[in-house]
Amino acid sequence: MIKQNEFPVGSNKPFHSKYRPTSFQNIVGQEHVVSYFKKSISNNRINFAYLFLGKHGVGKTTLSRIIAKTLNCHNILLKKNCEPCNYCTSCIAISHGKSFDVHEFNAALNTGIDNIRDIIEKIQFTPVNGKYKICIIDEVHMLSPNAFNALLKVLEEPPKNVLFILATTDIKRIPNTIVSRCHRLCFLSLSKTDLAIAITTVIWLEKGNITNKALTNILNFSKGSFRDALNATDMLITQNKFITQNSFSSLFTEIPYSISQLFLQYLILKNAEKLLMIYIYIQEKEWLPSSVINQLQELLQDQIISCSQLSFNNCYYLSLWQLLSKYKSYDFSQDLLSSFMSEALYLISIAKNNPHEESVFTSKKSIPFHMKVNNVSVY
Repeated sequence: MIKQNEFPVGSNKPFHSKYRPTSFQNIVGQEHVVSYFKKSISNNRINFAYLFLGKHGVGKTTLSRIIAKTLNCHNILLKKNCEPCNYCTSCIAISHGKSFDVHEFNAALNTGIDNIRDIIEKIQFTPVNGKYKICIIDEVHMLSPNAFNALLKVLEEPPKNVLFILATTDIKRIPNTIVSRCHRLCFLSLSKTDLAIAITTVIWLEKGNITNKALTNILNFSKGSFRDALNATDMLITQNKFITQNSFSSLFTEIPYSISQLFLQYLILKNAEKLLMIYIYIQEKEWLPSSVINQLQELLQDQIISCSQLSFNNCYYLSLWQLLSKYKSYDFSQDLLSSFMSEALYLISIAKNNPHEESVFTSKKSIPFHMKVNNVSVY
């Protein structure tokens, strides 16, 4: 976890750089990946190529750098827990991106075969300060077909003491010939618990405060990405050391989580009058319609999962969830919320006018959906 003595609190670096973990023990989440590499390093079972896959901001590049530092650390034999020392010449050079033995390459900016050839040429030489030559290729799925062919050739016959770490957010765009030659590790989205602990620690280090509602909004906004959560916190704490739900909503034009909960409550209770009042309030505040739909679906999904007994009311829940899924797939539009409200009110009127909700929602006539497949309503 993040420690106060590792970071200069007074520095003006952006939070995603200032609070980037520098050792295995500081990685937020990803315990399965950290455990795997610690055992691999301690048992001297290092493969020549690894493929890291997962969404942005979950630690792929950060962990790649920590692995590079650990493998080339001059004091690693003195560390029983396989952690880099972070103060030898090799660790410092890697941290500052100035190591002759570690080459970091962003394939999103350098997609051509010449860029790959340049990297391959550099890794042919014997390591200067450490044991391994390490090549970190971020967004590897952006490479051109010719660049992939050049990379494949070196993966088929890797030079001695050379390690490739490939990171991607889209494994489907990587040729199977590349994937099959790597040890593949999946990085998960961070849990809300891990994110909450990390973000509150950062705010404490910055001598700030945050309300529970504001923290909930940051967690939902970041969707499991530590970098997104740090960037949002950085922006908020720049405005005010005391972060509230109002400050979050005004800066990001995202609907407050508590308002979404109230909106969903009246949807479930089929209270059209209260629902319209909240709808008008949301329109006046000019919150993003997409954020309203996204939060409503997440909340309703949690309601469905936590429901322990099946009942007639579940059919109404599922119909609402289908409706929200339909609008979540739409592109951003100012009319998005008004169109959703129109169909939601129609759904409520059906439920109120028929005491047997289950038969209503399986009826071909009554469901206001656009397509039927085998008598099942879909969008």
